[in-house]
This record gives sequence, C-alpha cells and structure tokens, in this order.
Amino acid sequence: MNTRRKFLFSGSMATAALLAAKPFTSIANSLSPVTGYRINNNSLVLAHTGNTDNKGETPYLQYIKTLKNSSANLLLLHAGDTTPVYTDHHVYDASIHAGERCSVSANDYKIIYKGDIKTGIITADNQSTTADSINALALYLKKEKNCHLVVCLSQLGYQSKTGINDLSLAASSTHLDIIIGGHADNFCTRPVIAQNKNKEEVIINHAATSGLALRKIELGFDNRGKKSHVALTKTC
Repeated sequence: MNTRRKFLFSGSMATAALLAAKPFTSIANSLSPVTGYRINNNSLVLAHTGNTDNKGETPYLQYIKTLKNSSANLLLLHAGDTTPVYTDHHVYDASIHAGERCSVSANDYKIIYKGDIKTGIITADNQSTTADSINALALYLKKEKNCHLVVCLSQLGYQSKTGINDLSLAASSTHLDIIIGGHADNFCTRPVIAQNKNKEEVIINHAATSGLALRKIELGFDNRGKKSHVALTKTC
C-alpha cells in the first residue's frame, strides 16, 4: 500500500504556512552562520537562480558563496533563459542550457550525487517539450536509474495561456518531485505545492529576475531515501 502522504498547497498562502504544513516535518527557515560544512549525507540543499543582472558581486552571488562554504551537499541549478555567470566562486551543477533534454533514447538527462542522494535533472522549454516526454524520462530516472529525486528545470512559465505550463505539467506528472521555474515574465512569487496525477506532491518554485534571483530548498531524506522534511526560502 502506498503510504506516501499527500497535500495541496495554494500559492496565495504565505511561505511561512508552507513550513508548518504536513506532510513534511519542517526544518528551520533561517540558520545561524556556521563555520565549515554541515555533514549530513541524507540532506540536500538545492539553490536555484533565474535571470539576473550579473554585473559585479551582487547579493545573490555573495549568498551562493556562503552556501558553498556552509553546505556540503549543495546542488546549484540555473533555470533562466540567459547563460549563468560562472566564476571561481561558484559553478552550477546543471543549467537549462546544458542540454538535459527530454529524450530517454538520447540519454538527455543528468544525474548528480550529493552525499547519499541521487538527483536526476531534466529540462523543459516551449519549443520541444511535451508532458509525455517529461513523464517518460522522469519515470525512467526513478525506476531504472533509482534516483531519489527528479527535478525539472522549466522555461514553460507558471500559468502560460497556451501550451503546457508548470502547473499543468505537475498535474499530469507521476514521478516529478520538483519543478524549478525560471521564466522571466510568467512566474510565481511564492512556492507552490501541487498534486500530480497520483495525488502526490510536486514542489513548484521559481527564481525569475533580479529581486527574485535566488531560491533555496532544503530537503531531508530517511534511511530508505524517502523525503522526510522540506523548507523553502526566498533568499535574494
């Protein structure tokens, strides 16, 4: 019997309400500065960016450096439609530009290990993406590649009026865990927890433009590799 707990969270609610919501046991939204890494092989800090003004040492670049110095299992992603800046201080683990497209036969995906957590990364855009291709690849990553987490980097838009969007993708999916949005014009300002086809939770989180440049998701997993807690934070 499937014992996975399910819930639907409205994007109009305050982020603080999400942290207190079931089924996850929330962790602290803000952490005190620490020296050195937090070592927890069953945890993952997922930070993601969208399009930003990349001139100089902006606050989000400074915060990324802080995260890299304090989180051993940091997964850094970019979902904007512009190429992210790469410096000596931070390097992205995956980007929507890097070609993790939705084709099982072409092996267009990326698998990233952080601690004991295995994450599959795929991308979605308006030109070449269908819900069926994303679902097929997510299923492949979960069942054949044994990923604990499947993340889709999306340029579909949150509620676009034509074609597939992040909400409809979540609703039609079966094995997506997180949709990371980076559309510059069509985005949600708060984290949203939607339900997939099996009434299981899918996190939708957007970082779009300057002012909403960086978002963070902290995830914990139990000894079986199942999600046990989550916290979502707007950082910059």
